[in-house]
Amino acid sequence: DPAWADGPSDLQRSSGEAGATTGTSGGASSQTTGASEHDDEIDPSRLQGPALSVPREILDMLDQRKRHLDRREASLHGAEERLLILKAELEQIVTKYEQMSALQKQQEEALQKRDEERKARRQKEASESRPLHQSQLAKIYESMPPEEAAASLERMPERKAIEVLRILKGKSAGAILAAVRPERAARLTEQLLMPH
Repeated sequence: DPAWADGPSDLQRSSGEAGATTGTSGGASSQTTGASEHDDEIDPSRLQGPALSVPREILDMLDQRKRHLDRREASLHGAEERLLILKAELEQIVTKYEQMSALQKQQEEALQKRDEERKARRQKEASESRPLHQSQLAKIYESMPPEEAAASLERMPERKAIEVLRILKGKSAGAILAAVRPERAARLTEQLLMPH
């Protein structure tokens, strides 16, 4: 039949179209499956974020700042150690000064006490020896002739002469005053009448 020979039959065309449709559908399905698998993978760039570019000058400045802070910290640490050393030395000096002051005070108190004891001893010796001395002096003047005793009083200051006359007995003192010049005898008598 000429019509069959000229071209493919309707059945062949239907089969070809169906195969083409199946191939197209299979390719689309394959592409869809590949896209789905690609979507399931995690992109590392999305997690890390964009890379930051820090200028070199800022890094150098931060490094220099860090070195400066380290040097300052070391300097402060050294200063603190020196202060502790100076504090310890000062405490030693203060302690030594207090000990020396206490020792000096003890020595001064001991010297003062010794001086007071020495002074009291001298006063006691003087008070004990005075009556003996006055008694001996009185005996000397009482044994002298009145004229000689009067001549001796004439050469004494009035204060000393009064002291001698006061230790003498009344009779001896009267005899000696009688031999003294009248003007001086009057002054001595006036001094004898005054309280002592």
